[in-house]
Amino acid sequence: MNPLFDFSIDARNGVNSIFPTTEGEKMKTGTALLSVYHKEGIVDFARKLTECGWDLLASDGTAKALRAAGVAVRDVADIVGEPILGHRVVTLSREIHAALLARKDSPEDMDELARIGVPYIDMVCVDLYPLKEEIAKPEATRASVIEKTDVGGPTMLHSAAKGERIVICDPADRNRVLQWLDDGCPNGQEFVDTLAAKADAVVADYCLTASRYRGGKSDETN
Repeated sequence: MNPLFDFSIDARNGVNSIFPTTEGEKMKTGTALLSVYHKEGIVDFARKLTECGWDLLASDGTAKALRAAGVAVRDVADIVGEPILGHRVVTLSREIHAALLARKDSPEDMDELARIGVPYIDMVCVDLYPLKEEIAKPEATRASVIEKTDVGGPTMLHSAAKGERIVICDPADRNRVLQWLDDGCPNGQEFVDTLAAKADAVVADYCLTASRYRGGKSDETN
């Protein structure tokens, strides 16, 4: 495994004030933002969240997949306004990033979210456009690689990591997060920091891949 992605989910010490501090206490429900390119498994994950009382927001394609499966979800466009540029910049909005960067212990931040009608987002589940896979295709072109270069996904992951949200960038971590929530969020700060570190590493590697391609320094470049 690339050491850049060698992150364990075994939390050790430290509890952030946003997490339960009483043994056996469940985390209060919140709002999760789901935006995934690969839809495998997202319906089951979303359904389990709603069964636990979570509210869901989702980007256009993810919202359609969830609604088709009968999962209640609110489209991000309902918050940020009418989509433009073919939905390509919906999540690149100040409303979404305000919801990811607002500080829950700041009355001013929470009042501001309430004033603009934006929910505080507690969790983000995002995967990225398959950039490396596109670059590796023999038939790939400069235009096709640029089209598969994600902007909104990395930006959401980075904001969520900075905002100390529960940030999921790897489908393998979804069930771990559900179990952690069910267990009462033990060692919350360490757990969330581990997920944030993984997200920041994924974003860094993704941006480096794009940079190498554009600079002609990747062995995978056509």
